[in-house]
Amino acid sequence: MKHLLLTLVTLVLSFSVMALDLDTARESGLVGEQRDGYVGLVNTSRHDVAALVVEINTKRKIHYQEIANKQQAPLASIEKIAGEKLTDKANKQGQYYQSANGDWVRN
Repeated sequence: MKHLLLTLVTLVLSFSVMALDLDTARESGLVGEQRDGYVGLVNTSRHDVAALVVEINTKRKIHYQEIANKQQAPLASIEKIAGEKLTDKANKQGQYYQSANGDWVRN
């Protein structure tokens, strides 16, 4: 029983060490900034990255909606402004971002 418990604890800890964060995903070229203010998948082959994108985008939408409510502005306006800032920042940092025609670009 002790061996099983130790194995489970080790397994859980190893998953948390391997957990992917947004910065690592950006630097690895797995995700990029979209023009709509959300993160997009550059490489669609990894399920952990897709889950990260959903998590990040959910948090961003909540944040954008809070800003829109405070400013009494449409959510789409806030998303567009955020998208412009985030794609510009990604461009300057050599990370993937979505171009005007929807292609992924990395400078």
